[in-house]
Amino acid sequence: MSATFRVDVTKEQFVFSAAHFITFAGDICERIHGHNYGVRVSVEGPLDENRYVVDFIALRDAVLKETQRLDHHVILPSDHAEIIVTQDETETTCRFRERRWVFPNEDCILLPVINTTAEEIARVIAETVREQTQEQFGDALNWIEVAVDENCGQWGVCRLPWKA
Repeated sequence: MSATFRVDVTKEQFVFSAAHFITFAGDICERIHGHNYGVRVSVEGPLDENRYVVDFIALRDAVLKETQRLDHHVILPSDHAEIIVTQDETETTCRFRERRWVFPNEDCILLPVINTTAEEIARVIAETVREQTQEQFGDALNWIEVAVDENCGQWGVCRLPWKA
């Protein structure tokens, strides 16, 4: 059996502060609240001609770009059946049954998720980092894994095949 290799990157800068809320148990919608999220990323694949899996710096920069994009925003789901998000030229309105929130557009990020859980945020980050680095890293990698810590030890993790 041959060896497998993986690169894990976690940095102090891989932190973003964001507000969100989720639904659970069928019909419960929690209050809007915030977290200081932490992110860890891993990729697995063979060693290249330089004898590394990927360039740490390129992977770091792609993750940092995504955490900076999410930092200091309200994260809202675009695919939830009952959380309805609409935007006009200045405001984002979010509704869940009788509840309603209104935010300036620049304060919101809509993610292609059903619920803004740590697991779903991890998936979005993984997809984005994979897309941003695909050309540079090529097709040799096996998978990418992103873990999002939303509360000092509560991690949501998503592992995706490298080839979409």
